[in-house]
Amino acid sequence: MKRYGALWAAATLILVGMTGTGQGRSLLEQVATDVARQSPQGRRILKDFERYQRLAHVFKKYHDSGNLDDGDLLNVLKDAGVIRNGAGAKKTPKTARPRPFPVSKYEGQYRWPMTAGIVSSEFGPRWGKTHQGIDIAADAGVPIHAVAAGEVIYSGSHITGYGNVVILRHDERTTTTYAHNKALKVRKGEKVRAGQVIALLGSTGHSTGPHLHFEFRDANTPLNPREKLPKSGF
Repeated sequence: MKRYGALWAAATLILVGMTGTGQGRSLLEQVATDVARQSPQGRRILKDFERYQRLAHVFKKYHDSGNLDDGDLLNVLKDAGVIRNGAGAKKTPKTARPRPFPVSKYEGQYRWPMTAGIVSSEFGPRWGKTHQGIDIAADAGVPIHAVAAGEVIYSGSHITGYGNVVILRHDERTTTTYAHNKALKVRKGEKVRAGQVIALLGSTGHSTGPHLHFEFRDANTPLNPREKLPKSGF
C-alpha cells in the first residue's frame, strides 16, 4: 500500500464515483480500477461496487423517512459557537461563551464519508421541504469516515430524527453531520483525523433502511455536499 501512496487515495475517490452509475467508465476510472485490483483492500472495494450496482434498485429505497427536523441540531451548533445569531437556535448563556476554534478556515481537501454505496436521496427539494443533505445507502455496519480532520462537537442520539449521530467541526464555520448510525466510535471533544472511522452505518432515527444521512453546513446554512466532495457519480 505504501508503494501507491497518493495514487491509491485518488483511486479510492474515483471508485466511489463509479457506484450506481449506468454510464461507461472513463479512462481515469479504468486507471483507478487497475490500481485497486493490485491490493486485497482494493479488490474488496471493487467487489462491493459490483454488488451495489446490481442491487441499486434495492438500495435506492433506503433513505430518510421524511424530512428531518434540524432544530436540535442547530442548538448543538449554537452551543459550540458555530452559530452566533442562528435562527431557530437557543441563546447561549452569557457565562458560557464558546472558545475560539483553532482552525479559522479549513483549506484542505475533503473525501467521501464511505468507500462504496448508492446515493438514495439528493440534496434539495423533497416532500415540500429542503432535504439538507444527501443519503448514501449501503450495508449495515460498514465504516463511516471523517471527511476531513476536525473536532467532535456532538456524539449521541438526542437530535430528533437523526438517530445515532456524529457532528464534526472543521473550522470556525464548517461542520459535517453523520446520522442514522448503528454505532458511534468517537466522543464529544475528541480530535479526529481525515479518514478516521467515526461510526458504523445503520438505520436509527427516521430511516427506511441502512444509510448515512450526510450534511455539510456553513454555520447554520446547509450546503450541497456534492459541491464540497470530490466530483463523482456516487
